[in-house]
Amino acid sequence: MHSSLYSTKHECLLCGDVITNPICYTCLESEVEEWLTGRMPAIIPKVKKTGKIFASYTHQGTRCILCGNNMNVCTHCYCYEVNKLFENYPRLAEEFVEFFNFELRGSSNFVTQG
Repeated sequence: MHSSLYSTKHECLLCGDVITNPICYTCLESEVEEWLTGRMPAIIPKVKKTGKIFASYTHQGTRCILCGNNMNVCTHCYCYEVNKLFENYPRLAEEFVEFFNFELRGSSNFVTQG
């Protein structure tokens, strides 16, 4: 049987870490799209396509602090996937990590120039 303390902690379905920054992928996606509009709008459809991957992970779990929707994927996992879109754009990747650094720095396999 789980304690009541355990039941208040929601884990990311992808990485298994406790979701400590509950912002859903749709809220993050909106911010990423706004950020890309002035930089490289051609990538926005790819960001939306990446976001659709997370649509099946919105049942139960914790609630987004911005919109209140259910979420089960942490900000790190979403940003990690979006960051892969910038593998051919090192400058954009570095700026993305600066703006959306949900523990991406120091992660293995994240895209940026050292």
